[in-house]
Amino acid sequence: MKYSKVYTVLVAAGSGSRMNSLLPKQLMSYGSSTVLATAAKRFCELDRMDSVVVVSPPGGKLDKKYEDILDVVREETGKDIFIVNGGKERADSVKAGLFYIEKNLMNECVNADETLVLIHDAARPGITGDIIEENIRVAEEHGAVVTAVPSIDSVRIISDKNNQKIKESSLNDDRRYPIIGSTVVDRQLVYNVQTPQTFVLSNILSAYEIADREGYIGTDDASIMEYAGFEVAIVLGARSNNKITTQEDILMTTRVGTGYDVHKLVPGRALILCGTPVPSEMGLMGHSDADVATHAIMDALLGAAGMGDIGRHFPDNDDRYKGADSLKLLAEVKRLIGDAVINNIDVTIIAQAPKIAPYNKQMTENIAKTLGIAETAINIKATTEEGLGFTGRREGIAAIATCAIEGRF
Repeated sequence: MKYSKVYTVLVAAGSGSRMNSLLPKQLMSYGSSTVLATAAKRFCELDRMDSVVVVSPPGGKLDKKYEDILDVVREETGKDIFIVNGGKERADSVKAGLFYIEKNLMNECVNADETLVLIHDAARPGITGDIIEENIRVAEEHGAVVTAVPSIDSVRIISDKNNQKIKESSLNDDRRYPIIGSTVVDRQLVYNVQTPQTFVLSNILSAYEIADREGYIGTDDASIMEYAGFEVAIVLGARSNNKITTQEDILMTTRVGTGYDVHKLVPGRALILCGTPVPSEMGLMGHSDADVATHAIMDALLGAAGMGDIGRHFPDNDDRYKGADSLKLLAEVKRLIGDAVINNIDVTIIAQAPKIAPYNKQMTENIAKTLGIAETAINIKATTEEGLGFTGRREGIAAIATCAIEGRF
């Protein structure tokens, strides 16, 4: 049967507490976009898709951010995307999306029996168009579909006795239970469930009504359908369609940043470059030690991580940084960018004088030690501007830094 309407409920109402991050996982970077936008776009790209209902956290606290993100998807795909606030539990959020679609269809005088709805977790941005299309195709034949992948791990099932022991104990502490009295399960019979899960709208609404009335709490939408007496077919998913639960589930992304800094040469100041004192008749003027090369590196790292610049983190009107050692500030930048891996740093110091080459090795060692990376990942070089400009007139020194970092942003 070919259904007249196809909708998607994209569940993005979670807080992402297990991510150990202030930023909800649906707003985190994923590829060239965000987790939320990537997932939404996959559904909006399909010709059969009428519209997508995104379920946001309760209270609407992220609605404005969601709108800004989804406006780009709307513009790129031309599809309608609606936002509705979810509830405390996932089932509450799913029902909020389903009820919104039901109300919308009533306004259009479309029967819920003629509508398919795909329910998908926004935390699975690796969903593909092929999986979505297969969900629709099989749902049109069977009426209910769950996406799943065969288990690739050996599986054991705990005996009833041990299972009760675990249920009666706290699983939030550090205790681990031995696999005693457990039984090996043929993994060819085991599937790991994913989303989307696709149903006839009237059927899934009826199933949730039955579950609510009888106090049944399922593990997913398919289990709610089965409890209500509906048969559910399996559609093959993909390993790439994994659910983002912890930061390790976010794909590593490589980013590049650039930094540029200038300081004026004046008498009576020391010349410090990459933490190394360089003999000179003149030094650089600044609020801190005016280490222009280190400042450029700091700006490059902050830029790559999308965290602003050194002026934002170390303002020159803050007495805490007066005369500060820039290597210590660089160490603070390393802390700010978290567990991002610094792949390499390339620095060019632009100065007519003095000669930098004799101090290059010490500069490299200082930066490597401060950032905890190999010296081979750092390249420091110097050039003149052949007497041209402020550096050529020995009025100041400039530095340009470029870096590449890899992390989950």
